[in-house]
Amino acid sequence: MAETAIVLAGGGARGAYEVGALSVLLPVLEERGERPRIVVGTSVGAFNTAYLAANADRPVAEATAGGIGWWESLRWRDVMAPLTSPRAVARSLRYLGRLLWVKQPRIDALLHPDALPATLERIVAFDRLRANVSSDAVRTAAVVTTSALTARTVVFYAGGRSPERDELRGIDYVATDLLPDHVLASGAIPGLFPARHVPSPERARGWYFDGGTRLNAPIKPALEFGADRVVVIGLNSVARAPESDLAADDKPDVFEGAAQLLQALLVDPLEQDVRSLAEQNLPGHEGRKVPYIFVTPRERYGIGAIASRIWRERYSGARGFVRDRDLNVLGRFTAAGNGAIHGELLSFLFFAPEFATALVELGQADARAWLAQEHDDGPWRLGPPPS
Repeated sequence: MAETAIVLAGGGARGAYEVGALSVLLPVLEERGERPRIVVGTSVGAFNTAYLAANADRPVAEATAGGIGWWESLRWRDVMAPLTSPRAVARSLRYLGRLLWVKQPRIDALLHPDALPATLERIVAFDRLRANVSSDAVRTAAVVTTSALTARTVVFYAGGRSPERDELRGIDYVATDLLPDHVLASGAIPGLFPARHVPSPERARGWYFDGGTRLNAPIKPALEFGADRVVVIGLNSVARAPESDLAADDKPDVFEGAAQLLQALLVDPLEQDVRSLAEQNLPGHEGRKVPYIFVTPRERYGIGAIASRIWRERYSGARGFVRDRDLNVLGRFTAAGNGAIHGELLSFLFFAPEFATALVELGQADARAWLAQEHDDGPWRLGPPPS
């Protein structure tokens, strides 16, 4: 029987988009007898992977509805330590002391996801995940991390075959029961969040960062686990900038510069991986053909525009501060009210119910747009992605 895999990219608070897209795609695949049994995710995609694997024994409509429900219930303080608490202020003063050479505290990260472990335990039943792997409801569930020691990609996986070490791409595979530490390590964004210690298995014991630093969309691991078809959900648009002009006269600020770095880190490799997959499928190329579904936001900076609009309407000004002071401060720090590009940066940490709902709806709309196009076999495509 042909195996279908879900590949979920990283992108912080944008992860609600993935659940929205899957709520449209999975019922279609289930009707075709192609329900995925391989799930591989990076960063927030790892959180969604763990949830999907733990609910693989449920009807897809019920499982995705539950995923939408928990995304729409998330608040900043379900993930992060408050930005304006006495503890946060004290931490900031210690960091300032280091800059002024008054003290020498260790600076592990700028933000601290203190609430995230408890939230993960609440939304993912890891005992059910293990049971689903044992019963073969899930063939393989895998999360992608980056070793703080070697900077190589380390894929922790439960179930299925054992891929060999990939020297060319710098990928190691570690079989284990998936535990909260593996998922949390996959989301430890370097600089923003502290590295996460993974205690088991013994041979992989140590410190890890977010897998997105090296492999944000783990298509290759999904194929190594035996996928014959892949459903790839990206969290950044691959739409090109207009080619009518080479440059602009307006000087970009630091936030626009950071958006360019995110484009290079998260978007360009994903687009190249999908195009490489499509080239492999062309007539005359050796190797197996791998049909794919590829859903990403269609509009360039579309998610940033949504984040900017919601922040201005709900979380800016004095009323916004009363509603949620952390999101108010975060939006002001990123200048989110200045438009879509600034909203792009906010969107990665914008844990607000209104934003999650908007992303679910966007993911659903983009998935329907994919299904409405003509492909090679129902929803499956072999050639290059459509424009």
